Amino acid sequence: MCFSAEASFSASAVLLPAGAYCVSRAVRGNWRFLPLGIIPIAFSVQQAAEGFVWLGVTHDHPAMVASSAVIFLFFALAFWPIWIPLSLLLPENRRPAKRVLLALVVLSPVWLWLYAPLAIDPDRWLSTTVVHHSIAYDMSNLPALQVAPRGVWRAGYLVFICLPLLVARPGTGGNAVRLGAGLLVAALFAVSYLVFWYAFTSVWCFFAALVSLLLALAFSRLPGREGNYAGGKADSRSVEIEHWTTPTVS
Repeated sequence: MCFSAEASFSASAVLLPAGAYCVSRAVRGNWRFLPLGIIPIAFSVQQAAEGFVWLGVTHDHPAMVASSAVIFLFFALAFWPIWIPLSLLLPENRRPAKRVLLALVVLSPVWLWLYAPLAIDPDRWLSTTVVHHSIAYDMSNLPALQVAPRGVWRAGYLVFICLPLLVARPGTGGNAVRLGAGLLVAALFAVSYLVFWYAFTSVWCFFAALVSLLLALAFSRLPGREGNYAGGKADSRSVEIEHWTTPTVS
């Protein structure tokens, strides 16, 4: 599989209008879905950042590579494990699920600790190269990775991304849909880890970004404030999305 600046910028261009559509549906329907609607836009910005990483590598521009990589990794390492639980917490009404999601949100600043050295001194902590047509981000000397090995962080990352998908219920698709969303994300994570281990972060984020396009289909089911939903009146306390899927990264 080949990745390039063109692939990153194309993904960004497709994700942006999809995100704008999701945001507009949330604004007209239920503001609690707005953080979910922002996800494709955030992925669009992230993919655009990696497109500039590619341009910097291609044109031998180290400053562009470093600054763009720092933006890309902000989303990959810090933003997604915080945003996914938070975005699913807001529309959730069931207490058991809310407790799980709230616990993840409270614990999620640990990902900012992992990322912080890259933002402060990327030249010291980050090396960006091209390996087999993919971007490889070498962060092996980060202080957090000396406290716990990379495998522990990746397992924790998967928990912060997949567990919210399994316990949250922003839609009426039921257990099968929630399980399918979590398993799809886990499968993409495994493929990225096992097949594209040399550029895991880049490949995983690219796959997750493309899958996030499914949110546009989910948001097409979100009614307006005065609209009907599936033939009946929308619940004023909770508007649910049918057949939802929300992936993300590291």
